[in-house]
Amino acid sequence: MTGIEDDNLRRLINNLMIELYKYQAESERKRIRERQAQGIAIAKQRGRFKGRKKKYSFEDEGLQHAFDLYQQGLTEKEIERKTGINRTTLRRYRQKYNVVREDRKE
Repeated sequence: MTGIEDDNLRRLINNLMIELYKYQAESERKRIRERQAQGIAIAKQRGRFKGRKKKYSFEDEGLQHAFDLYQQGLTEKEIERKTGINRTTLRRYRQKYNVVREDRKE
C-alpha cells in the first residue's frame, strides 16, 4: 500500500502543504512588488516614469458640463447617463476641484 492510511494525518499534511504553497506565493508576490517599486523609483529619478495621463483636466468641456449638471441638481447617476463620466470619477474630480451645489451649505 502507498500513501498515508490515517485520515487525520493525511488532512494535516495536506493542509500543511497548502499553507506552504500559500506562503511561497505571497512571498514571491511581495518580492515582485518590491522590485517593481524599485524600478519605478529609478525611472522617476531618470525622468522616464510619469505615470498615467489624467483623462480629464479642469478645462475639459465634458467635465465642465458634468459640473454644470451637478450644480443644477442632477444626481451623479443621471450625470453618468448623460455624459458617460463614471460616478466615482465625477466624485473624485468634484472633490479635487471643490465643486459643490450652490443651494447646499457645507
